[in-house]
Amino acid sequence: MEFRDFTAGKDDDGRRLDRVLRIFLENLSMGEIYKLLRKGLIKVNNKKAKADTHVSQGDVISIAEFLFNSESKSNVVTAHSPVPSSENLNIVFENEHLLIIDKPYGRSVHGSEKEKDAGLDKEVTAYYEAKSKEEKEKSLSFRPGPLHRLDKNTTGLLVFSKSLEGAHWFSEGIKNHTIHKKYYGIAEGNLAKTEEWEDKLSDSDTTEQGFYTVSQNTSGLLAQTTAKPLAHGKLAGHDITLVEYAIKTGRKHQIRAQSKIHGHPLAGDTAYSGHKDKLLKREYYLQAYSLSFPANPLGLPPEIKIELSSDFLDLLRCCEIKNPGL
Repeated sequence: MEFRDFTAGKDDDGRRLDRVLRIFLENLSMGEIYKLLRKGLIKVNNKKAKADTHVSQGDVISIAEFLFNSESKSNVVTAHSPVPSSENLNIVFENEHLLIIDKPYGRSVHGSEKEKDAGLDKEVTAYYEAKSKEEKEKSLSFRPGPLHRLDKNTTGLLVFSKSLEGAHWFSEGIKNHTIHKKYYGIAEGNLAKTEEWEDKLSDSDTTEQGFYTVSQNTSGLLAQTTAKPLAHGKLAGHDITLVEYAIKTGRKHQIRAQSKIHGHPLAGDTAYSGHKDKLLKREYYLQAYSLSFPANPLGLPPEIKIELSSDFLDLLRCCEIKNPGL
């Protein structure tokens, strides 16, 4: 019987065999995987193995070739196959642990069937798998994923994991508040001075424009944001402020919700009391422009920054903000 061989990578090391196979062979149930192991149709280093066997880096996992036969309707295995890398990821930084992109406006991180958007996570996975095969470092069970949230219409720096070490370190940094995130936004009204916002937020019971917003609630989760005015201008005769937001927590819709609560909703953000205007080309203007990191073992610089997008700059000029000093 012929077998197809796969070599376990660094991020497979120490994992149970059934857990590796469950991710690698995503079309099969755990029951089917156990059955294949008992029959010797899946082997480790050319020997039968139990489901609770712990995989080591460099182990060769062999799967019976007939399971990959596309003509079989009952026992088809679709292993993850490398695909061409995306040309539209806008990569800002990349190493073996993390991938940081400049997320475009209107793109969902996880995708939407309704809007026919496959999702940036799938594009990053395709890029990761293609590159891993090219470098012969593909993990059988590890899949990259977003390590924090950005709403569909928020742009800017978005971080994906490329290794377990990178995922664990970044997640701990977010949890312990040692990684700092800053945003630029255009808010309605005249924010005269820097304000420290602390509010408790929770999901609303009703939807706005087809999705659940968040609102102030004494039983909600604490959200902390520093809002610093950078420049002032006029949009259709009304005051607007270019604001730098530094977030200490990462709640759903945090900046958008707190901006509404404190009387300065994002311009155009009608879900949070903002007002539409013909000059606005977006639902709202909010860009994650800076990530700051402590000393780290991942090879990250102290700070990663991007410049404002052209749409953002165009609106600033329309609002007579010619030199915001960014």
